[in-house]
Amino acid sequence: MVFSKTPHCMMKLALFFGVLLLGILPALSGEAGILEQVEKEMVELADRVRPAVVSLSPYVFKGAVGQKEPNKGRPANAGAGAIYDAEKGLIVTNSHVVRNVQKIKVTLKGGREIIGEVLGADEDTDLAVVQISSETPLAEVAFGDSSKVRVGQLVVAVGNPYGLNDTTTFGIISGLKRENVNLSRYEDFIQTDASINPGNSGGPLLNIKGEVIGINTAIINYAQSIGFSIPSNMVKHVVAQLVEHGEVHRGWLGVGIDPVSEEVAEEIKVQAGKGVIINSVFEGDPAGRAGLKVGDIILRIGGSEVNSPSSMIRVIGSITPGQSINLDILRKGEHKVVPVKLESRKRKTTQLAILPPTRPSGLGFTVVNSEKDSKQPGGVLVSQVNPKSSAASKGLQLGDLIVAVNGETVENQHEFDGIVNKIKGGSPAFLLVWRNDEKFHLGLVREK
Repeated sequence: MVFSKTPHCMMKLALFFGVLLLGILPALSGEAGILEQVEKEMVELADRVRPAVVSLSPYVFKGAVGQKEPNKGRPANAGAGAIYDAEKGLIVTNSHVVRNVQKIKVTLKGGREIIGEVLGADEDTDLAVVQISSETPLAEVAFGDSSKVRVGQLVVAVGNPYGLNDTTTFGIISGLKRENVNLSRYEDFIQTDASINPGNSGGPLLNIKGEVIGINTAIINYAQSIGFSIPSNMVKHVVAQLVEHGEVHRGWLGVGIDPVSEEVAEEIKVQAGKGVIINSVFEGDPAGRAGLKVGDIILRIGGSEVNSPSSMIRVIGSITPGQSINLDILRKGEHKVVPVKLESRKRKTTQLAILPPTRPSGLGFTVVNSEKDSKQPGGVLVSQVNPKSSAASKGLQLGDLIVAVNGETVENQHEFDGIVNKIKGGSPAFLLVWRNDEKFHLGLVREK
């Protein structure tokens, strides 16, 4: 087994074996039997897993369909992947590794190259599935149960940092259920101090049994020994849907939520940080039909505790559309159980490039009418954002849905124009924006 010869890694190695020796030396009587057995097991683990870890290099092909000449240069989003179904040639990796490509070069251990196809990608979890066809048998990894992972557990990471294929490092689990890291929408990361560097993205994080307990996704650039992996249970759920549907179908409740602040908790006599409070209920959506109301506090969903907006979004997103669940809520100090049948919220597929011309709003963006359905409120769709505007700097994105301006509901472009035209130059415009499963407020100033 090869370890990275950095001072940090060598210190970890010395500490690990030093502690091990202190515990077993009295029993060894001058023999290194147990230590040799530990080393043997670690080497066998690496030898068993490394053939199932591949290097991925996406290319954009020029010319006619089927042309095999790739663009020159090393692609910026190269990374790693793990073969999890050898018979079907299925590889799990990060979505950012295969972003904007359909064909991707897969390099196996030993250097053999195969052109694979991207079956599906999910930006919300940063996961994707690639499929290859091989005449020779492939190695594969096995998924473990990430719900059994504990802080302090030994782990091994395999990947291709900086183009150094087949790199193996080790460490421990440093933390669990990390969220608000702003790496993806559904965050429930495993934190590890195993060395993860650019190029490790999409590679596996393994326990000492050689089971995949996570897919490595990112590091914090300004910190040492802080890496994040997507839990294997989430990975299994997502890749199964990507293979079957090419996308992930998630449950949709239809509410806007906020954390329970200390002020709100004191006012309604509840514990701060427990549950989430509903700030809006979308008419015609599952929550509205079930009788949920603004001010209700959601404590549990299907038995799972909800302690933050992120945790609620993650729980709802993991439930299959059409499934009925019980919500434990607190309404005016009284506990209630509300059954809700979730629906699926389809993402909009409108091609903004072919929409009719739009007029500038004076706020740094333009809008068009949205296609209404029962799973979204009315509003206007952001069709263009000036990259030099304050709207862009504050995070407004193409495809965002604006449902209100300065407290006035917006149903279509005509209403939006009427409200905005009343705003004087230099005056504020407060937007209520809907993106994915939640609403948020954005304050801008109209140009003079």
